[in-house]
Amino acid sequence: MNLIFVTQVLDREDAVLGFVSRWVRGLAGAAGRVRVLALEVGDTSDLPGNVDWVELGRTGAVGRYLRYRGAVRRAFSEGFDGLLTHMVPRYSTLAAGWARRAGAPHYLWYTHKGVDGRLLRAIERVDGVFTASEESLRVDTPKRIVTGHGIDADHFDVARRAFSDGPGASGGGHLLSVGRLTPAKDPECVLDAVARLRAEGRAVELTWAGGGLAAGDVAYEARVRSRVEELGLAGSVHLKGAVPYTQIPALYAAADLFVSASRTGSVDKVLLEAMASRRPLVSCNDSLSPLLAGDPDLAPWCDACSFPEGDGATLARRVGAWLDLDGAERVRRAEALRGHVQREHDVDRLMARLVQTMSAGGARS
Repeated sequence: MNLIFVTQVLDREDAVLGFVSRWVRGLAGAAGRVRVLALEVGDTSDLPGNVDWVELGRTGAVGRYLRYRGAVRRAFSEGFDGLLTHMVPRYSTLAAGWARRAGAPHYLWYTHKGVDGRLLRAIERVDGVFTASEESLRVDTPKRIVTGHGIDADHFDVARRAFSDGPGASGGGHLLSVGRLTPAKDPECVLDAVARLRAEGRAVELTWAGGGLAAGDVAYEARVRSRVEELGLAGSVHLKGAVPYTQIPALYAAADLFVSASRTGSVDKVLLEAMASRRPLVSCNDSLSPLLAGDPDLAPWCDACSFPEGDGATLARRVGAWLDLDGAERVRRAEALRGHVQREHDVDRLMARLVQTMSAGGARS
């Protein structure tokens, strides 16, 4: 199969979508040729010779549509015979007619708890929808294909952490959260937990990697920074802003524990990246407990890794319990978490499955 892959950004350094470049490498290993259609193209130095790309640009809605239409039609005329769109249902809706006329299998990748008319229209037009978990596509449709996520475990193979033993060193530790600085990620809940832990005498610190995207996010960042000052955490909380994807593993290497108060639902890939980095984690993501419960090695830790949305007090207790564990026990659990990602969410295995499924499924008549 020669595959057209449509995404927002193709740039291995991008703070949010840098992983897409690794997905494209995986697709290229399973397909004959891959052509990426992206709104933005940056650093593509890691891509193999059987990959090319078209930058569509973000400006001008009508012009962008015309460029997209022309790029899809041209790709089909040049022998590309499969279409996979990434996360934006409208990409599929707009391209459905061209894919059908070309007799090309047409699939969407979607992982988000949000459901709207654009998603429902896209599902009607595609041959199948790949998603990471049952919770990642909350539409009851026979077109849903649950595959697991695609994580580059090698990229996150940071040094094994020599965790301190229990409540020594004032029960301290370095916490990490990775995600856009928006209300949906609920950084204020994490700040509440850090303040509670420090009030107990624990020398904890927090690094937050991620900035805002929308115009309103600037005001929200100011609100978060103000909250840091109000809680007396100015020396203990480090807001890094957007961090290139290639630099994220170094942040995991410096962390003792990963925390996430995100309310976005579905299997958040940053949780799996933390696991691949051998970092214990605590999250309110409602897909985490089913993921852990499905693995006999991880099932006993479901409660230890979870807390209710917005509940900073419970988050603080969960973090404290992890920090109080014997260091050797934390290492054992961290290795088990990484092993799960390697078995169930390997990026090359996932990309091969996507291509194989598309090749075998064909297009609807």
